[in-house]
Amino acid sequence: MRKLTESREGIYIEKKSKFICHLYSVKNVDEITEILKSEKKKYYDARHHCFAYILGDDASDIKCSDDGEPSGTAGRPMLDVLQKEGVTDILCVVIRYFGGTLLGTGGLVRAYQSALKDAIEKSSFKNEREAVIVKYKYAYNFDAKISSYLRDKNIKVLANDYSDMVEITIVLEKDIYSSIDLRLTDITGGSIEKIDETLCMYALD
Repeated sequence: MRKLTESREGIYIEKKSKFICHLYSVKNVDEITEILKSEKKKYYDARHHCFAYILGDDASDIKCSDDGEPSGTAGRPMLDVLQKEGVTDILCVVIRYFGGTLLGTGGLVRAYQSALKDAIEKSSFKNEREAVIVKYKYAYNFDAKISSYLRDKNIKVLANDYSDMVEITIVLEKDIYSSIDLRLTDITGGSIEKIDETLCMYALD
């Protein structure tokens, strides 16, 4: 899944109606509620404050609102765009200033999606995949060989600690975790010790 790292405002104007899109990186519904309150307060003179959000590593927590626009012309079309983009933990808010001319249902769908797409194109995202953060402990005489192997495999090292033994923390894609773990065991003749492992979503790119 992709997650927002840097947001930029999106704008779309049609027949003097102005649609302003803001994207937010969010973690929970309480955070979303506060952002929506802030948006409505800041843009108090706007006709509509429509939104859509997706939460969770599996992108299963979703919600959208037309905020007074004809049903299905704002929130749902924006949610469709977010889902097609493969993003999560994101809130999209589009503020509409009415220009005096009705746009029709098709025009509204196009306008709300266009404002969102403009914001997405200008913003930055990171790709996160299922990963395992694992911490190992092993004797010093294996360090050079293990370090060389990790470099060759482009495995990211998060931390190194040298005390009585070497302690190393690495992050691996879930799909290759078993094979890498087995290889490290082979390198050390079975003496490597696994201290901790945590399944998570991680930006490995």
